[in-house]
Amino acid sequence: MTTRPTTHQVPPTLAGAGSAGRGAEPPPAPEPSHAERCRTLVAGTNRGTLCTLAPDPPGYPFGSVATYAVGDGGEPLFFVSLMAEHTQNAERDPRASLLVAEPVAEGTDPLAAGRVTLLGDLARVADVERGPVRERYLAANPSAAYYIDFGDFAFYRLSVAAVRYVGGYGRMSWVDAEAFAGAEPDPLASSSAGIVAHMNEDHAEALVLLCRHQAGRPDTSAATMSAVDRYGFEVVATSEEGRAAVRIGFPVAVATPEEVRAALVAMVRRARAAAGAA
Repeated sequence: MTTRPTTHQVPPTLAGAGSAGRGAEPPPAPEPSHAERCRTLVAGTNRGTLCTLAPDPPGYPFGSVATYAVGDGGEPLFFVSLMAEHTQNAERDPRASLLVAEPVAEGTDPLAAGRVTLLGDLARVADVERGPVRERYLAANPSAAYYIDFGDFAFYRLSVAAVRYVGGYGRMSWVDAEAFAGAEPDPLASSSAGIVAHMNEDHAEALVLLCRHQAGRPDTSAATMSAVDRYGFEVVATSEEGRAAVRIGFPVAVATPEEVRAALVAMVRRARAAAGAA
């Protein structure tokens, strides 16, 4: 039996594994768990690929674009036509999955983006739950207002039994369904793009300082922030060795752009002091 590999063999120049010109390795920076990353990704959009099992030809996955809302435990809530193929499939066999992927910027590698597949049973929502589910679905999908009360539509819930996460090359795992249900989406998800753009446009020098004096990379000549979350941020650091992905943690978890700004100001101040003392 062939053992499935769990990581990719990434060349050192891509992984940033070289040690020349590097300072003492700092402790690992805190980062979101895979369960938190999955919850953030699922909560960040309202559309995915819903796969059900076709009766003809029997057993083949049948993919459909579907809009959804998110329940308290991260479970997707759908509002679907009873005539739709995927609805009919679910009535025959409830096993289904939903694939949700991060948007991919033009010119970037789509396989480097995050995606999550939720697997479970797809079943109709009970009538007693319709009111709250209806409100939640409309909040996530306001354009559904004109057909939300059609009699030949119904709400369905995907009860998540398993979660597969892929966060790009080398970052992947099966996530425990209970951990997924108990995780919280990142509070910076809706503002992260603006924070990243601001730092790269106006504070590129500060990012270089942080890489040199907090991330243990004194040879950094340029740096670009690529992501930010409640626990810290990720930077692509450039040096004579090449480019490397660097994770830098905040001193404490943050929840708002204002808290991010305060944390970064304090961190840059300390980095400048360290640079002056060097």
